[in-house]
Parts: sequence; structure tokens; C-alpha cells
Amino acid sequence: MTIPPFREKTEALAKAVRSYSAWELESLMKINPELAMKAYLDYQAFRFDGPGSPALLAYHGLAFRYLDAQSFSKEELLFAQEHVRVLSAFYGVLRPLDEIMPYRLEFLCRLKMDGRDLYHYWADAMYQALFDGLADRTVINLCSAEYAKAIEPYLTARDRFVICSFLSCGKNGKLQTRATAAKMARGSMARFAVENRVDSPEELWAFDWEDYAFCQELSTENNYVFLQP
Repeated sequence: MTIPPFREKTEALAKAVRSYSAWELESLMKINPELAMKAYLDYQAFRFDGPGSPALLAYHGLAFRYLDAQSFSKEELLFAQEHVRVLSAFYGVLRPLDEIMPYRLEFLCRLKMDGRDLYHYWADAMYQALFDGLADRTVINLCSAEYAKAIEPYLTARDRFVICSFLSCGKNGKLQTRATAAKMARGSMARFAVENRVDSPEELWAFDWEDYAFCQELSTENNYVFLQP
């Protein structure tokens, strides 16, 4: 496993969250008592140097379940290590094999660091970690709006941040985003990119899952639309 890059910022967050009681975390994070107690215990036990788990195998949200990194071959996992990044309000930007400990922290949490919310706490650090070193300055965005917001304010004219939208035809032919299906599709697309060693955004046009297919007419250079009839 590899070491997450933002050790100092993560340790400062852990110290701040550790100072709250379980019932305070319940209010701060807007979660139920059981989840608040688990978060409290996780932060009390937190150590930056583990023992932890590889980041891409540690998350269990819907998109990650459809990415299904547990079934990657060694070659696929190594490709993901070079090409896939996970955004985290706690760790910043993670590579698939970065070792992480259990935690609970979202950008929408009301935690304040020096009087600032978590978006201002991270400022442009996550943006720099994503784009620095990329010769073509191109990133495919498969995260939620909550996490994209940590990157978008810092984009420059030389950056290409390609959004992938998954739309379905609703009543009267009106296009809509079905949140659950879109999360599944984002995870499936990430898997498609790894399995097919995708090296350019245009290669994603071939993605086809649950009848979602690339729609040239509705797409733009930086917004790929995949339409489900």
C-alpha cells in the first residue's frame, strides 16, 4: 500500500473531530446515534499510519460497489493506481492503493477549521493534486456535485474537466437524472475505463451500460451525455 499525500491536513482534521463527543457528532454530521457512535470510536482509534485498507477497496457506496475493485486483476489495479483518484473530505485526494483508516466526514459536515468550512480548508490543494503532472491537463469527473465543488472553482482555461451526465427519458419525454441509476453508472464507467485502459476522454463514448449510450447531439466538449431511453 501507498501513503496518502496530505498527512498534516488529515491529522489536523482527525484531531478536531476527535474533540467532539458522540452526541455532538450526531448533530454536526446529521446522522443517527448508532452512526455517530461508530464515527466517534473510529476517530478515537485513528492513526495515520494504519493498520488500514487500500482506499479503492475501503469504500462501500453505490458507485464503488459498481466499480467492484475487489474483482480487478493485478494489472487492472496497477492501471487504476496510475489513472484513478478518489476525492475525500478527510484525506483529500487518494490513489487506489493509499492506506486509509475508517472515518466518516463529508464536505457538507458543519465542522469548522479555523472558522472555515471544509471547502475553504482544502482550498486548491485537491485541485493541484489532481492536475499537477498531467501533460494534457484532462480529468474525467465521475464524482458527485458535492465533491466536484472542491475542484471546479480553481479550474483554469488550460484545464479540461469532463463531466459525464447520465440522463433518462421520463414522462412526456422530459430528460431527468435518476440519482440511484446515475451513481451505478458512474461506478460502471470507472470500471469500464480501467478494464479498457482508457487513455483519452473520447474512448468513453463506447461505454454502454443498462442501455445508457453516448448521445452526440446533447454532448459538448466538456459534458458527455449518456442517454437511457
